[in-house]
Amino acid sequence: MIEDINLKNAEVSAILTMVFDEVQRIYGLKKGSREYELDRLKDTLMTSFFMMSERVEDINEIASLIMKKEKPKEAGSE
Repeated sequence: MIEDINLKNAEVSAILTMVFDEVQRIYGLKKGSREYELDRLKDTLMTSFFMMSERVEDINEIASLIMKKEKPKEAGSE
């Protein structure tokens, strides 16, 4: 399960890197083409944030399962 969390975290990091790279590319453009690219970025960001939200939900679900497995161990050690 830890591997699943690491995988989901890597996916979120990759999405963030993609978004930051795109923002840097847009700021490198001439003023005239920036407006179109910023509108396109808005659409990309919506999709990216939705994807990240799904990954974070997956991480929370996995973490919850781990906590449920660990809880009986803690109760037994007291």
